[in-house]
Amino acid sequence: MTGKNELRPVLVNDKGKSIKGFFHRFVYKLANYHSETHVLVELEDGRLRYFEPFYVQFSDRKKNSDKSNNDKCEKPNKKKEETP
Repeated sequence: MTGKNELRPVLVNDKGKSIKGFFHRFVYKLANYHSETHVLVELEDGRLRYFEPFYVQFSDRKKNSDKSNNDKCEKPNKKKEETP
């Protein structure tokens, strides 16, 4: 059995309201000949609910502003070729 200490905390945007919960897994459903992805989240009161991934954010990672410059993705510098 998985304890809450082993689950990742998430924030869910549910109709404009931020709800805390715990990520359990991604769920893939076949509906009308196409696959839909949902996230199974355990809410703080113990209820399990499905959400679309767009509305779920993992809350155990540092924000981009907290990362060092080495972690940032940057476009490589492209040198222009000079024409003679």
